[in-house]
Amino acid sequence: MSEDNATRIVQIIPAQVGWKAVHCQGSTEKHLEISTLTVVCWAIVDSGTGDNPGRTEVRGIEQGANGLAIVADQIRSDGVGTDGVDRNVYFLGYDDPDAHKESAYWIRQGNHRLAAEKERRR
Repeated sequence: MSEDNATRIVQIIPAQVGWKAVHCQGSTEKHLEISTLTVVCWAIVDSGTGDNPGRTEVRGIEQGANGLAIVADQIRSDGVGTDGVDRNVYFLGYDDPDAHKESAYWIRQGNHRLAAEKERRR
């Protein structure tokens, strides 16, 4: 399982079937790409290091192509290409199996996220 060095799993909790972690990234065609990964369980994580404990929070553990991973704000950093396309992959939120948010909701969230990241780089 991959996780960032500053994150320590304290406890794992089963996830209800149907939970998804929703991510977005830009594409070379200037379109927004939305993807989902299955949340296999929840983890209570401590984001502190050593003698400096951080805050405790609940994060999903998702099944990716290379194994299990803690859902993080930015899951892959591929940078921004010379064409201006943001190829980083960003976490948007969790799709609750009982809420079934529509794809239009996630498209709006993704567009807002990419715009915020672009503004932050300025």
